[in-house]
Amino acid sequence: MRDDGLIGQTIHGNLLINALLGEGAMGRVYLATNAEIREKRYAVKVLKRGFTHDASFRQHFYDEARQQAQLDHAHIVQMIDYFHIDEDYFLVLEYVDGKPLSELIDKTGGKGLPEKQALPIVKGMLAGLDCAHRLAILHRDVKPSNVLVDRSGRARLTDFGIAMQAGGTAWGQDRHVVGTPAYMSPEQLRNSASIDHRSDVYSAGVVLFEALTGRLPFPGDSFETVEAQQLARPAPDPREFNPKLRKGVADAVRRALRADPAERFQGCAQFRKTLDDLDRDTWKYVLLSACVLLAVSLYLIKAMVIDQQAIQNLVIGATRGYNVLCKENLIRNKNASTREVAAQEGFSDQVDMFDARISKNERNMATLAADYGQTLGRLAGFNQWAVRQVFAKPDPDPHTAPMRPQMRADYERYLQAGTTPTPPEMRSRCDKLGWPDQ
Repeated sequence: MRDDGLIGQTIHGNLLINALLGEGAMGRVYLATNAEIREKRYAVKVLKRGFTHDASFRQHFYDEARQQAQLDHAHIVQMIDYFHIDEDYFLVLEYVDGKPLSELIDKTGGKGLPEKQALPIVKGMLAGLDCAHRLAILHRDVKPSNVLVDRSGRARLTDFGIAMQAGGTAWGQDRHVVGTPAYMSPEQLRNSASIDHRSDVYSAGVVLFEALTGRLPFPGDSFETVEAQQLARPAPDPREFNPKLRKGVADAVRRALRADPAERFQGCAQFRKTLDDLDRDTWKYVLLSACVLLAVSLYLIKAMVIDQQAIQNLVIGATRGYNVLCKENLIRNKNASTREVAAQEGFSDQVDMFDARISKNERNMATLAADYGQTLGRLAGFNQWAVRQVFAKPDPDPHTAPMRPQMRADYERYLQAGTTPTPPEMRSRCDKLGWPDQ
């Protein structure tokens, strides 16, 4: 198989390759859909053929899949599958309908993003990094092009291609230094093998600096150029390039960019909390003349609105998926009825044909049920009040409206017991949801 001829092909059973999304030094990324359920989209990363003959590159690609498979978080792109076909190696990831943070920054023409846009994105990135660090996984290449921002404004961390797990080894470790120079901490520039999670804190500080100012604190394409600047002076005050920034935000950025890891934030959770506290302080001063109850209410509403659009998108997608499952169940039952007639008449070849169709129906339903369960898990990561507000709204689509109350019940059950409905359980409900089991 040639990776330059993938478009239009169906691989690995049901992955239909639709278009090329982008290309990097080591591989290409394609948009793919489920050949049976076209609404399900994926990003498929393919290692360039020139690298597949090198065992170290193949191991690096596998390590990326292994690292990302351990991470299940609302701000990290989810790893779906990993496989190879002959000499071609594939990594299947969740598709994020959005743009990299680097593109959003570039569009400002060197001015940087407004605080109110940049801070939620970076705080989401910090939450994803904190999840990785709790599993002792270091990203080691945190930069705007590795932060995808979906249509709801939610940040999604991706590309764990040179990630390293504490106690393990990393691809390229024999080179001592791996990463993107302008975003690397001083200790990573010296020796990438000897860093800890505070190096990612530094890189996150560079990302926030660039997001707010449109420029890098220490620009340069080579390790030597960046390292020389880091040794010569501390990181500049971002207010030199964006005077509108609050002092507290600028101070947080400079703390993250301290040369000594011991003087930085000691984790991404601490970095994020500092930014959260700044927002709280802003609301406190703005609403100082109002009553305390009103101030707290407005803060909570502000926080909930940010998440509600993302929640709404998840709920709509899941109910549509449930709708497709019930349609598939109806087709499956019709195939089963016809199979029985064929069996009674002694048409063995027809029986085999309908057995195959029934198996295919059941595989499709299992996939849909698994996606539904994953969505329940992601909803559990949001504020419960915000999720319940979305469930309380009527669904304008008559085809999926009956599914919304059932999904709310499944969500509440997941919160209480941590369980998701099985495919047979979901199928058994189709009758009352408007898809007769006939």
